[in-house]
Amino acid sequence: MKTFIPQRLVNLILFLSLFGVFAGCNASTSAHLKEYQKKSLILSPKEKIIVYIASSDTEQKRGLSKIKSSDFSKNEGMLFPANRMFKRQFWMPETFFNLDIFFLNQDYFVIDIQRNLQHFPQREPKKDVPLSRAVFSQHVLELRSDSEMSKKITIGMKLDFNDLN
Repeated sequence: MKTFIPQRLVNLILFLSLFGVFAGCNASTSAHLKEYQKKSLILSPKEKIIVYIASSDTEQKRGLSKIKSSDFSKNEGMLFPANRMFKRQFWMPETFFNLDIFFLNQDYFVIDIQRNLQHFPQREPKKDVPLSRAVFSQHVLELRSDSEMSKKITIGMKLDFNDLN
């Protein structure tokens, strides 16, 4: 006995399967942000930035790679903490928005800033992936270059981070 499946049903199943795969891929690109601890960076009583803390080596290597602009607001950032001062340099593979890079000392004073580091949506060729300059620092903060709050941070400022409840 042959089973007859109408072509419309086959097309619907195919469509839903593909939609599920693509929807899953899109969700997974920013899903890793949900795993990060968050703090708030207080710029003023009325201005704060939600900061994802990239604590582990894996989180620091992943950073903001594959995060779409629509999934990362202008009031969000990522902090790359370390346990000592050393020369730090950041590269921008698979990024989709330009970043301001803030190099901080052990007490979260801003010691250097690189503004508007260009995004690079691919991982290859490695020679073309933008790099920040290397700065002797302990912590590094990345904020979107198009953020108005990012523009308010200057060299010499001490950044105030609070845990989110």
